[in-house]
Amino acid sequence: MAESRPEAAFGRIGRRSELIAAAATPPGRGAIGIVRLSGPGALEAARSFLRLPAAVGPRSATLAWACDGDARLDQLLLTWFPQGGSFTGEESVELSCHGSPYVLERLLELSVRAGARLARPGEFTQRAFLNGRLDLAQAEAVCDLIAARTRLAHRAAVSRLEGGLSRRVGELRGELTGLLALVEAGLDHPDEDVPLLDDEHAASRLRSLLSAIAGLRRSLQRGRLSRAGARIAIVGRPNAGKSSLLNALLGTQRAIVAETPGTTRDTIEESADLGGLETVLVDTAGLRALSGEPADPVEALGMERTRAALRGADLVLAVLDRSLPPAGHRTFLAELAAEGEAPRILVLNKSDLPAGSGPGDFAGASSISAKTGDGLAGLARRIQETLDADPAAPGAETFPVALRHDGALARAATELENALRLEGTPGELRAFHLRAALDALDDVTGRTTTEDVLREIFSRFCVGK
Repeated sequence: MAESRPEAAFGRIGRRSELIAAAATPPGRGAIGIVRLSGPGALEAARSFLRLPAAVGPRSATLAWACDGDARLDQLLLTWFPQGGSFTGEESVELSCHGSPYVLERLLELSVRAGARLARPGEFTQRAFLNGRLDLAQAEAVCDLIAARTRLAHRAAVSRLEGGLSRRVGELRGELTGLLALVEAGLDHPDEDVPLLDDEHAASRLRSLLSAIAGLRRSLQRGRLSRAGARIAIVGRPNAGKSSLLNALLGTQRAIVAETPGTTRDTIEESADLGGLETVLVDTAGLRALSGEPADPVEALGMERTRAALRGADLVLAVLDRSLPPAGHRTFLAELAAEGEAPRILVLNKSDLPAGSGPGDFAGASSISAKTGDGLAGLARRIQETLDADPAAPGAETFPVALRHDGALARAATELENALRLEGTPGELRAFHLRAALDALDDVTGRTTTEDVLREIFSRFCVGK
């Protein structure tokens, strides 16, 4: 678990002495609905509208009737969590009822009548953070876990919820704190027999910290792709099979495929799960040439949108018609090289037809047939490898990323670089930059995060979580 936060942080957002209530299941009808209450007097508030036995055991389900006045509302299960034994760290109650929108609404009204107020988005997780049950990186992982739609996004969120990112940051913090202690010891006791930190030793430790931070930032980039999805632009000449490849990767006929060249005149975007990696596939207009004047205004618009797709892509699939000779492909690839900086995979499509080009003509190309599906599984694996987005790969670590995490680590790296450049200068300056780096690391786990940042983070949660 996360270590306790300073008392000054408690109660900064809302008043934790209040009893709050919310539905913890999505709106609409379902077999089961859940209403959560958290805060002082949660069980007594629930007793005011439930028919319960005198004694209710902690963390065990109790069958009860909810009553609206004298009328029975629903038969449900109550689970009581005493203070210190719940997700939030407070006394909590969960009411598992039938998933009727009317029943859930009435249970919330009865809870408010009993003294609760309706919870704000993310307030339950916010209280878990303020009560030291989770640090901020773990609290954000709860939101990512709820939003996970693929295997890799789920695995990355679970890793951070288990404290993977927090442990890495904690290790960096421990090393940095030790270095700062040596610097400050020399400042506080210059005339005593205190081991001095020489510049060479300090520089070595600073470089080690910078290398570790760089590695962590790379893992955060992998996490961004597993969480937010990678944008993959599919480009090629007309009739190379771009739309067929889009349909094959999606497993559905999303784009129109015809023998007539130039069927696709606009970009088509669709989400796809490629081996657990969430992606956005962008099918683009066929490129007759990237240089010269387009044949008509519609083609000009299509070309500009293709260029925009290339600029915004995390990866480009350059589709070549394998049945054609390689000379024309090389001209196209030379033109494509000047467009954008995203990594590229050459895809030799139409392996089901007689070959005019082969993998030997284009080093590293993937040979597939969008028509038969041959080679698609291998292409999906290669996409993952190219994006370095698989947390199961040897030595890979993946954490779902928020921009603030990367920003905090970048600030820490900048301060360490500043400290590294201060070789031979007074120790006070080096200590100043080391403290600033420490503050930046603490921002990741929430030790020094401002109230405005906390409010913005928890506002992204759903109500009831």
